Amino acid sequence: MKFRLYQLFYLAALALGSVTLFKPLMYFIEPSGEVVKVTNFSLLAEDGSSSSAVIALGVVLIVVAVLELFTLLVSMFSNFELLKRCTILSMLLLAGYYILVLIYSLTASGDASVDMEMPILFPFVGLAFNAVAFMLVRRREAKIVAQALGFRLR
Repeated sequence: MKFRLYQLFYLAALALGSVTLFKPLMYFIEPSGEVVKVTNFSLLAEDGSSSSAVIALGVVLIVVAVLELFTLLVSMFSNFELLKRCTILSMLLLAGYYILVLIYSLTASGDASVDMEMPILFPFVGLAFNAVAFMLVRRREAKIVAQALGFRLR
């Protein structure tokens, strides 16, 4: 069994999504000086209080990670239709993740300033990796079909 390039992209997207789960995404700095840390599962204030209002962010990333792992396992069997469908679903979920981040940041920030951290970009890079993997899967499928058709015409 050969290791394909698109499998590497699926693995990289899985790793980036997993890292994002455990890192803080952004900080809200209130005008009074209070800092609220936003993770994928909670809002943590300096005084120790927390709110799990943003738990949907973590749930979406867990679903994406499970889907990426499933896609990586399916890629070993070269089921290109299922690969393309799983990749599209993963890309849609990652786009939905950013819509949720935008909604939560607009509703929770109020008049606070927002300080973004680097891990908030990791799902976007994973989205780009999924897009590249989708193109590579399509290219590989087209190459196999072209070889099969060329063999039949002779």
